Amino acid sequence: MATITGTIKVNVDVAYVTDPKFAGVYTGDFSYDDTHLTKVGEEAMTINDRIIPGLLSLNFRFLDFADGLTPVTYTASDDLNFPDAPVLAFLNGIPSQFGFQVAPGNDGGVWGGNNGFMFVDPGTFKFVLRNGTIGGEGSVTLEINESPPTPVPENASPLASLLAFLGLGGVHFWRKSRKGNN
Repeated sequence: MATITGTIKVNVDVAYVTDPKFAGVYTGDFSYDDTHLTKVGEEAMTINDRIIPGLLSLNFRFLDFADGLTPVTYTASDDLNFPDAPVLAFLNGIPSQFGFQVAPGNDGGVWGGNNGFMFVDPGTFKFVLRNGTIGGEGSVTLEINESPPTPVPENASPLASLLAFLGLGGVHFWRKSRKGNN
């Protein structure tokens, strides 16, 4: 199993929000197991096995719907259609889009002009806060986190190398002198 982690970044530009206070960058993270991906063409995965299993986690930090001020971390289980969603889409093995809709109270969410947010194609994030009084959209970027490099043992310092060389030379001369004395 190869677990891969990534970062979600949503940039809400002031031009695309009804109140400039809600413009900004919102972030999250996700992880998945790429074992079942063919990495050819378009593919999708979910947490359960209805499409391709493999989505392990999804966390997105956005705002509380009621006050629009308090940061909240939303997880995969907050999706309106959990466990069949959220859906992570891929193009040739690279994450390209989330299908993730949070609609508290099942009142239609963003589509109904009510509290909620959603990630939709192509790379768009839409939200409604404060019972429909604040709304906007932003662009979505998904990035794979680079694995930390495998540690490689460093060569010994020049001083350590010199001491080792002198130590071996000393042992050689000590043995040679013992042979000469016998």
